[in-house]
Amino acid sequence: MERVNVLIAGGGVIGTTLAHELAKRGVNDIHVIDLDLGGLYASSELNAGGARATWWQPINIETCRITLDFFRAHRELFGFRETGYLWLYADPDRFAVACEKRTLQEAAGITVELLRRDEITRRFPILDRNLEELVGATWSPRDGLVNPNAVRAYHRREAEKLGVRFSDRHFIDGVETARIDGRSGLRRVRGVDVIEVAGGDPTDTSGILREILTTHRVPTGRRARETRISCDVVVNCLGAWSSIFSSKIGLRDVTEAVRRQIALVDVRPADLVPGVDLDRLGMIVDSSDLYFHPEAGHFLAGYSIPDEVPGFDFSYDGNAYFEEFVWPRLAHRCSSFERCGHLRGWSGLYAVTPDRSGIAGPVPGIANLLEAHSLTGRGVMQSFGIATVLAERITTGHYGACDLGPLGRERFESPDRWLPEVLHI
Repeated sequence: MERVNVLIAGGGVIGTTLAHELAKRGVNDIHVIDLDLGGLYASSELNAGGARATWWQPINIETCRITLDFFRAHRELFGFRETGYLWLYADPDRFAVACEKRTLQEAAGITVELLRRDEITRRFPILDRNLEELVGATWSPRDGLVNPNAVRAYHRREAEKLGVRFSDRHFIDGVETARIDGRSGLRRVRGVDVIEVAGGDPTDTSGILREILTTHRVPTGRRARETRISCDVVVNCLGAWSSIFSSKIGLRDVTEAVRRQIALVDVRPADLVPGVDLDRLGMIVDSSDLYFHPEAGHFLAGYSIPDEVPGFDFSYDGNAYFEEFVWPRLAHRCSSFERCGHLRGWSGLYAVTPDRSGIAGPVPGIANLLEAHSLTGRGVMQSFGIATVLAERITTGHYGACDLGPLGRERFESPDRWLPEVLHI
């Protein structure tokens, strides 16, 4: 049996950042385990790179603000571009709420401008079609785009310098808990059963990683070594797979894994309307819920299919997805995309909660178990804020920069405590 001080399940951007922050605070013997440390299927590696603090719930605004301040301070390291977010509204009621939330956002130090319809084309000439549908827009110039891979790589590199151990191709097969107090029913995690998976290359040509990530079991022939790890503190940072971990200790999790697809779109320079400066163009979210931004001479564009069935699905629908969901919405708003082409695309998983806000903090009833997951597409943009505050909670017993209490899982016991976020894409 191995023994560690802190075991972090999940080496995505949240788990890796948390490990780094704990090590910076002097915590020793931290072990991060993950089946896919290379990030081939990691949600934080497969997103569009958006980073914004323009949300509607105070805790989401604050943790994103903390993270974006960190990105700005290391902009060259993370490829952070302060190109802004433009959000277009066609629904008067929804725009009215956005105007109300602007007060909350600006009180937190987030600059948000309200744009009239006639200002939209003047400031963003790429938007030149069907603007009569719109009632207005919000523009947050200090939001932007970041390289998620660079963010996670930085925190892992720095964490390893401080002695944090990362184990790839490791799968949690079981979790043992024991009662501390028979009268209160309080438990603690005694040990975690971990399987080291044999084989599997960085590109997963054998398909073994994908098989395990979708079936949640390791085939008998792939079990290289099985180990019991005893730990003082356990943190569930497994994202879309967090509910699989929770089920092993009898916890009901509200998180669902939902596929999100992104297409890489090719536009000829000659087709761009005059006045479009791609270097200054940031993320645009259309009233149709399509989002797009320039990326390495092309455009990234995504649309979340409303009736997407939850599940661990990594398939990409290819040109069919582009032609049905992406191109019509692009061409409807921008003449520049009238003759655009589909290059390629990919899919990743959102960990979605009923109110579209994440889950973070101590797990009630289990003394040494904490969690940080299910951020519904905000993992990268909340990573530093969530990790620093949770690290404070683990090392001092209380929250510092902000209180993650509202993100506790117990809120789902009462709908009036939910934290609904509408502006997720």
